Amino acid sequence: SDYMFQERTKKFIQLEGFEEPTPIQKEIIPLATKGKDVIGISATGSGKTHAFLIPVMEKCNPELDEVQAVIAAPTRELAIQIYQRCEKMSEACPELRIRLITGGMEKTRMIDSLKVTPHIVVGTPGRLKDLFIQEKALRLERTKMFVVDEADMTLEFGFLDDVDAIAAKMNKNLQMMSFSATIPNQLQIFFLLMKKIL
Repeated sequence: SDYMFQERTKKFIQLEGFEEPTPIQKEIIPLATKGKDVIGISATGSGKTHAFLIPVMEKCNPELDEVQAVIAAPTRELAIQIYQRCEKMSEACPELRIRLITGGMEKTRMIDSLKVTPHIVVGTPGRLKDLFIQEKALRLERTKMFVVDEADMTLEFGFLDDVDAIAAKMNKNLQMMSFSATIPNQLQIFFLLMKKIL
């Protein structure tokens, strides 16, 4: 109640059974909901996922027919986990359309599913880049929120170039949020450079 959230966000929090924010949520949520760029460093199990899902839920407008937030995870398994957490968002607000875009899924079916524009997209960097830049089936030029989860793994697995390519073609007022157990020096430099480019 301290955050003055919209009703759909309050319902999402209630469905998750949350009563108090974790330390990282307490630090990140006020900044993220104001549109600030954030880098969240916190251990697994500390509430990182909802530190970005709650602001995404709060800022997305289900009446706006465009992709408003992209959440990238370095592996299919992690993307699926995040997508499953997003199911409560759809339960709280049935008008909110959320799509999963990863490798291992039949590409034609994914492209067909994007004929109805989602509000939130969760996926792996390689497949997101493919459908956005190569196939032009996923329209992200107007997207204003880009979350990179498990940023250290994203760097380790060699997906930083894909993240770079995606972000560079998004809205010029893009809000970037990165979450990880650690933030290597290369990532700190990357985010500084990205903001100068954008």
